[in-house]
Amino acid sequence: MSALDVTFVTADRTVWTGRAAQVVVPAVDGSMGILPQMQPTLAILGDGAIRIVDESGAVEERIVHGGFVSVDSDVVTIGVDDAETAPAGTSRV
Repeated sequence: MSALDVTFVTADRTVWTGRAAQVVVPAVDGSMGILPQMQPTLAILGDGAIRIVDESGAVEERIVHGGFVSVDSDVVTIGVDDAETAPAGTSRV
């Protein structure tokens, strides 16, 4: 099974990097799910949660307010100004 190589960064740090089974981002026109073998995409992010499900099924979730996501050849790059830890109990798959 293929996986996504994800790099999630803010202006001053790396938030998360690794291999993931799926990523969900808050695009400005709605929630966007990213899976392996997706067509190349570049999208502007709005306000909401970025959810990364790693290969073991563990979920990392952060709240963002804008930014971008780039997807190409199973490489996902997420860039935002800041990423806040999501409140407890909000992560779901």
